[in-house]
Amino acid sequence: MYQAVTEENSRKNLVFDLLQQVLSGLLPDNYAWAFDANRVLRVKILGRPVTAGQMAAIHATCSTRFGPGKVVVVA
Repeated sequence: MYQAVTEENSRKNLVFDLLQQVLSGLLPDNYAWAFDANRVLRVKILGRPVTAGQMAAIHATCSTRFGPGKVVVVA
């Protein structure tokens, strides 16, 4: 259990770092996250526009880094 929680926390932090790289100026207040029952990280970007190109870059990087379906990001 400890290892699963450690991996999830690391994934959450790495996704936030990735989002800050793609969406310059992103603040913690613009980011809501939760893990669902299947341990998929679900992230919602709040209070700022996200272009289709930015969202595509985020999804592609998350799939490559963490595996398909491990992170879902919505705006």
